[in-house]
Amino acid sequence: MGDMVIFYLIQNVFIFCCIFWVLTWGAEYFFQKKNQTAKKQFYECGFRTLSELNVQINLNFSMMCVFLILYDIEFTFLFPILFNFLNLYFLDLIILFFFFFVIIYSLYYDWQFNTLSWQY
Repeated sequence: MGDMVIFYLIQNVFIFCCIFWVLTWGAEYFFQKKNQTAKKQFYECGFRTLSELNVQINLNFSMMCVFLILYDIEFTFLFPILFNFLNLYFLDLIILFFFFFVIIYSLYYDWQFNTLSWQY
């Protein structure tokens, strides 16, 4: 049983690494060099820049990524309740409903401040 768990863990890590490297190589393929002379100048400390990479990340995209990661973690915490639902006590149910309330409130908060929309 333990060997199978380790095998699946290694398999998932390998799949994640493959997907990561494919996306990295794809981003490198579609990267366009920009000729910006200001980036090649010295900083106040006197050092030259190490690369000419100009990364522009959309704030909505980064907020969406953060919220999706948080929601995945929250639902991962809720996953063991499926297997122990018949063994829950009253205090456990109160904590469960509070946790659901936090998830629903965070979705409502995101919706109110248009964090989930791609356009402003």
